Parts: sequence; C-alpha cells; structure tokens
Amino acid sequence: MVSMSVISVGDKCFVTLFRLVGIRGIEASEDQLEKIVKDLISKGEYKAIIISEKNAMKVKRIREELLRTGQIFPIFIIVPGPEGPLGERIKEIHSLITQAVGVKLKLE
Repeated sequence: MVSMSVISVGDKCFVTLFRLVGIRGIEASEDQLEKIVKDLISKGEYKAIIISEKNAMKVKRIREELLRTGQIFPIFIIVPGPEGPLGERIKEIHSLITQAVGVKLKLE
C-alpha cells in the first residue's frame, strides 16, 4: 500500500472537520492562504492538499503554474465549503476539457 500524506488548509471550521477524521490541517486566513499553499508545495511533504472551492479559486494561479510545469504533486482535492457548491469548479473543469478537445462544449 502506498502512503499518501494529506493536509487540509482553510479556516478553523474547515480544518477542524478534517482533523476529526485524522487529517492534519493548517488554519489560514484569506491573507495567509497563498503563502501557506506556496510553502506546502515548496517543502514537498504532502501529496494532496484539501481546500475549499472558494479558496481553490484564490490559489488558482498557483495550481495553473503546477500544471504548466508538469508537476504532479501535490494534487488539490477541492471540496465545497460551508457555503455549499459555488459552481466555479465545474466552470474550471469545463474550460480544461474545452482546451483539451479544441471544441467549446455546451453545458446543460
């Protein structure tokens, strides 16, 4: 079995939920979020970072840079936050598929 190190990043409530199931977490305010994510990536200790959909949009530039450079890890596990699904992740996936196939897809 392959061991995968996972960490959650977000506000106190978000991180506490993951700590309850045994996943480490770092509390981050909106101002700290980008710096913390960059630090986690540079240290290379974690293979997966769990982040809310809202916060994922705030570090989108960082995630795109990882894709451009071909870096596989860490993967970002993006989950809805307490506000529920925002639909931003669906738009992002739609855009990636459109780029991959070269045809604009219509979502219904």
